[in-house]
Amino acid sequence: MSDESMRIPYIVGRWVCGPNHYGRHRLIAYLLHTPDTALWAVGARRIGKTSLLRQLEHLTEEGDGEFIPLFWDMQGCETSGDLSNELYLSIEDAGDRFAAAGVRVAELEGLDALLILRRLAQTLAAAGKRLLLLIDEAEALITIAHKEAAWLARLRRTLQDPSLKTILASTKLLVQLNELTADWPTSPFLFGFNMVNLWSLDPDSAVELIEQRQSNAQVKVDPATCEEILLHTNRHPYLIQYLCQRLYEEDRDGQGRLRPPTDDDLNPDHLLAGFFLIDFQQLTLLERRILLAVGERTLTSETDLLAQLSDESPQRIRTFLWGLEKLGHVRRLFNQLSIGNEYLRRWLHDERERLLHMNETLLADESIEPLLQIGYRREPLYYQVELERIQREQESLQKALATSNNGQRAALLTELNRINRQLFNARRDYELALLRQQS
Repeated sequence: MSDESMRIPYIVGRWVCGPNHYGRHRLIAYLLHTPDTALWAVGARRIGKTSLLRQLEHLTEEGDGEFIPLFWDMQGCETSGDLSNELYLSIEDAGDRFAAAGVRVAELEGLDALLILRRLAQTLAAAGKRLLLLIDEAEALITIAHKEAAWLARLRRTLQDPSLKTILASTKLLVQLNELTADWPTSPFLFGFNMVNLWSLDPDSAVELIEQRQSNAQVKVDPATCEEILLHTNRHPYLIQYLCQRLYEEDRDGQGRLRPPTDDDLNPDHLLAGFFLIDFQQLTLLERRILLAVGERTLTSETDLLAQLSDESPQRIRTFLWGLEKLGHVRRLFNQLSIGNEYLRRWLHDERERLLHMNETLLADESIEPLLQIGYRREPLYYQVELERIQREQESLQKALATSNNGQRAALLTELNRINRQLFNARRDYELALLRQQS
């Protein structure tokens, strides 16, 4: 079949939700059920931050649960006035869901964002609901911090109010807010936001994405090709679809299939190289040293890395290495360290000499280190709480299964199998986090 008549099912470069959104089940459950009221989802470029927020909106927009969602895109906003206008437009776009909860949307036009949020929270609370504020492109707040620091301080207090739940999504560049607000009498902006990392899909969801199992037209993929895609992309959702788009073919009957990848398929194009450069520029100097040291070889041991960077303490290296792993820049293969995916590995190899001489950085080690230390220490607790939640779900399903009729059993068994896999993965992550603490 000609390329012109093929309809490639993989979506590259734009946000998705609903049946086009794969995975993130554990993260989404955590974000919705954690008692923390202010969260920061941090991820590299093209990892799916907007899609995560849109999926949260999709899952809660019917209004039959605790939350009424509001997606607030801050991209391009340079003043508090811009943010206020964009916030009102977002409410207007979702007017039906707010009107159903008693919000008089038209009365919010022209108001400051701080007042809008307070009125929304109060009105929804009176209706027995809670505002789920989903903030995308939060890096715009850096510009606001330069111009309107006092207003930003009031916004922070509003976003951390327990009457609503706030989820910020951004790259790690948002750490600049802590530098700009370090002299606040309370604490820097991001203190009080619980940081969660957005990285690769779980193995089951990655395979489902490759095979397009949630689509009406699933794609045939032989097991060896599927394993190659998983290995080269490290289950990065953008890279999976980027590579699958290259590999997609159709037979005469229109059945989609993926051919095995060739060496040329694994070379990053100019667009992908641009994303990698932006991510590299947002690394601190120590993070760059670690990444380039790992990239010198296909595989390297942690012991060799510590010896190579012996001017830094082992614990400091491990803390920053943990952060690089959480963002997907580094991974572990065969108990060794390696670059996070094949595309990034090749780009680092090709650009190595230029990158070695890049000494200007957007973030200082000292700015990100306290957040990494907190995340590193809290990781076992995060997984422990998640384990307890999944175990409660498992017990509930087992009880339902014991009293179910034949018509319900198939669906309950499918859901129980899914929960059992989540429990296995969460228990593995918890044990790895404990081992990391003991090293």
